[in-house]
Amino acid sequence: MTDERQLLAVMGKRIRILRLTRELTQQQVADAAGISRNFISLLERGSHSVDVVRLLRLAAALDVPLAELFSQEARPTNGSG
Repeated sequence: MTDERQLLAVMGKRIRILRLTRELTQQQVADAAGISRNFISLLERGSHSVDVVRLLRLAAALDVPLAELFSQEARPTNGSG
């Protein structure tokens, strides 16, 4: 697996974990981030790259710092600290 694909897979898994921990649907996150639900699905599967502006919107929608989207920690965070 290439570094890029591995990064996308880690990020996608993390986005999904954060979303589910917050009990949000893909549509709710998409609406909050101003992107489509289909795009959220592609990101969660690690099958699509994303620009930094959308990453910032996504982090804000999930109430986490941008770096949290790339964390490989098993524990979900609540965004409060």
